[in-house]
Amino acid sequence: MMFRAFCLAALAMLCIGFCPPDTTAAPYHAGLVRIAVEDHAGKAHAVIWYPTEALEASWQAGPFEINASQGVAVATGRFPVLLLSHGHLGGPLSHRDFAANLARHGYIVVAPTHLGDAEGHPIASQDQRLARRPQQAIAALDAVFEDDRFASHADRARIGAIGYSAGGYTALILAGGKADFALASAYCQAHGRSDIGSCGPEQGAWTGISSTLADWVPPSNPYPIKALVLLDPLATMFDAAGLAAVKIPLLLVRPEDDADMKAGANALALAANLPRPLQAVVVPGRHFVFIDPCPEQIATEASLICGDDPGVDRASVHRELESEITDFLKQNL
Repeated sequence: MMFRAFCLAALAMLCIGFCPPDTTAAPYHAGLVRIAVEDHAGKAHAVIWYPTEALEASWQAGPFEINASQGVAVATGRFPVLLLSHGHLGGPLSHRDFAANLARHGYIVVAPTHLGDAEGHPIASQDQRLARRPQQAIAALDAVFEDDRFASHADRARIGAIGYSAGGYTALILAGGKADFALASAYCQAHGRSDIGSCGPEQGAWTGISSTLADWVPPSNPYPIKALVLLDPLATMFDAAGLAAVKIPLLLVRPEDDADMKAGANALALAANLPRPLQAVVVPGRHFVFIDPCPEQIATEASLICGDDPGVDRASVHRELESEITDFLKQNL
């Protein structure tokens, strides 16, 4: 079996490509708009996928095929909202086929650009990236709820968060997690020196806690998160005390091969420290298997992100994982 799903009592990057959507069982089509979002870090765009009754029209964004119609009307009704936070050096389109699939199943998906940590934008220092991410996510939700196109369709009582890699850290903060960056620093200076996904290739990344993080207070989130989906999350800065308030339903997905981001310090430690049981899934592949399959012209340039080991079919992994995630969301949001 490709997936091994089980319940536990306690236990960064951008590349996008085309994966043909399966719309046979979906009640809606996918629409897409970009909206401007501004916070203290600057102005960027968030991409919003949403359910629509209009037929889909595919279009090109550079080398990437987008399967969602631009600017069409939102379907009649009120829909749950999902904040989708990309990983380090990713972007709003990193998981675009996944987001379109969620829209077809009746979700409004809000994917912010994490300025300072997004492909195609100036890259900030690590401490600035971690401090800015949660506020950028909240600003994107603000923009959607204030937009006339979505105000009457977005259900404020049903908000979930999905985070991949550093986006998992972002989602945990929005859900009430309290980060202790000294934990991450201590790990990266000791056992985590070979853990590039958690600590970075340059060993100076976590030599100490900067004043930015030492004095950082997470922003107050006015949008209570009701369910979490975490895809191989960055979680070295959370212990049991920091996760004590995260008591909502949580689906944790990790890859079989943890060479790129060590599970013991991230996914497995997170599962062990959460205050309530969670649902967990293990999928074939490595950390980057959660990013959309790459088109050929990019795959040769980004083999680390785009390549999979023999026997790992990324498109098939995504199809099964999309089904697992939509089932979880329907039960918990």
